Amino acid sequence: MSKISVNLPKTSFSMRANLPLKEPDLIDYWNKISLYKKLRESSKGNEKFVLHDGPPYANGNIHMGTALNKILKDIVTKFHQMNGKDSVYVPGWDCHGLPIEWKIEEQYKKNKKNKNDVPIVEFRKECRDFANKWIDVHKKTVSKIRCNRRLE
Repeated sequence: MSKISVNLPKTSFSMRANLPLKEPDLIDYWNKISLYKKLRESSKGNEKFVLHDGPPYANGNIHMGTALNKILKDIVTKFHQMNGKDSVYVPGWDCHGLPIEWKIEEQYKKNKKNKNDVPIVEFRKECRDFANKWIDVHKKTVSKIRCNRRLE
């Protein structure tokens, strides 16, 4: 996304909160005092709210849509936690679906290979290997992004 396509406000005000410098210290402090663990313990036994997260498909790099998806789910989970529920986020992966099969079939077409000539067990193994490769890429990418809630 280029600056030309985004209508950003122009202001002479400085960023007084200085969040880019303060946020890492806040996160370190929250981790030091085990804030998330304390929140989880304080809601133990309350009504449960569980958000099971299936996608993203493990078939390519994460993108802004992936981030938006995770942010919205984080907001919902935190809302329920702050509303007194025992709120749990359970991440997952959609590792074998049509998008992954389609990617493998595209590779077959590039290599002049016919999917129907490949035993189904081999095809499924290739799909699983492809998904695992992208899961590793996602994990490495996300681990580079500092988030304000680390599950310890």
